[in-house]
Amino acid sequence: MSPAVAAVVPRRIAWVEGPDAPALLHGLLTADIEALPVGGATRSLVLTTQGHLVSQMAVARDAEHAFTLLLDPPPAGDGAAVVAQHHVSEDALVLGPEDARVLVVTHDLAAALAGAGDLQVPGAIPGTIEVLADDPAALAADAGIALSPPGALEALRIARGAPATGIDTGDRTLVQEALLDDAVSFDKGCYLGQETVARLHYRGHANRRLARIALEGPVEPGADVVAGGADAAPVGQVTSVAEVPGEGWMALAMVRHEVPDGTSVGVGGVPGRVLPPG
Repeated sequence: MSPAVAAVVPRRIAWVEGPDAPALLHGLLTADIEALPVGGATRSLVLTTQGHLVSQMAVARDAEHAFTLLLDPPPAGDGAAVVAQHHVSEDALVLGPEDARVLVVTHDLAAALAGAGDLQVPGAIPGTIEVLADDPAALAADAGIALSPPGALEALRIARGAPATGIDTGDRTLVQEALLDDAVSFDKGCYLGQETVARLHYRGHANRRLARIALEGPVEPGADVVAGGADAAPVGQVTSVAEVPGEGWMALAMVRHEVPDGTSVGVGGVPGRVLPPG
């Protein structure tokens, strides 16, 4: 079992309010916003018109016509700006973004935070929640939760294969390449970038994917991933690296689609093995 993790991290916060707010967000974001109940929250994405990832976010429905968006900080793209740019004649206000901080905790710590903070949403890392508060560190202390050592949350993120936008992804990364299909509703109507996402989902596959790689030692981000011998052409490139407690060194890397799980690889001269999705 993974150890409990608690950490304070930056986010950006924005609000969308007004009679047309549900329709505006439903037509732009990948999640089914109109089906979201008041008091509910969901993970979603904002894409370009070509289907490239701009930002991940959590969307909370505060009231029938009012939503809070908790978005990735830089180096991710400004998802709130994309919403504002496509707001033309709708009767809605797009406010923000502003800087914010959240307390991220694994699910085994969530009970201690029941009802705490200004807002609670599903975390960007599977198996976590994010709690918005003016002073997240004080909130943790009041709940009897000790913050984890530096790097613990990053190790958890890599161990669970969760991409960091702008770090593990680029300005042309597709949803399926980043393994973010769970943030997409394939039953709703059109949204920004929907054609590209749907085409890959129903008719094909991405040419590359974000993979976890178990390593026998540390490597640097940017290191090439090679399969089939040192003289072989690279099949991918490392984007993130961390030492994971109980598991050793692990990396995230964008690798070619044809590299299956279990493949032995070399990463910057260090032996490794491609793992299944987290």
